[in-house]
Amino acid sequence: MAKYLIRLMAAHPRSLRETLVRSYKLAHGRLLTTAEAASPEQFIWSADPSLHSVAWQLWHAARWDDVFASYLHKALAQDPRTQVWEREALAERWSLGSGALGRRDTGTEMSDQAAEEIQFPDQKEVVGYARLAFAFAEEAVTLVPDDQLLAAPKVDPDGDTKLDNVLIYLEHLSRHLGMMEAIRGLQGKR
Repeated sequence: MAKYLIRLMAAHPRSLRETLVRSYKLAHGRLLTTAEAASPEQFIWSADPSLHSVAWQLWHAARWDDVFASYLHKALAQDPRTQVWEREALAERWSLGSGALGRRDTGTEMSDQAAEEIQFPDQKEVVGYARLAFAFAEEAVTLVPDDQLLAAPKVDPDGDTKLDNVLIYLEHLSRHLGMMEAIRGLQGKR
């Protein structure tokens, strides 16, 4: 039976797009698992003004995936939807000043002090947003036809291909997962 499964798997290797989606799902799952393993106190705890909380790390990773997913939907003219952040009016619902959350309201380029002052809603709400944004990103990556992965959009100032961008955002997720794991380590957790 095992030999049959190995042959069957070898006969139908994943496409590049399927491999990318799988990698996104793994990274997203790890981010969510790490965030959910924290108690509410651990979730909002910061080790230092420059080492933001698990809540901030998860929110920031989700914000950039949300921005990227919206971009891909629009670039591929596939049911171009706005970001989950905007559709759900989360800045308003969470009483966070739109336009005051760094570049594209993602936390990037915020001062450490401003980032530390963010009062996130309950842990389940932040995790719920991340789930929606991550699903949106996974869906967006599935929309990119394999033959377009190596195409560089005319509007990309760096000449990055869609594959370059998919990998840049995947690497971003890994960086923030590492930050979350380090914070959990500082809290004495595995």
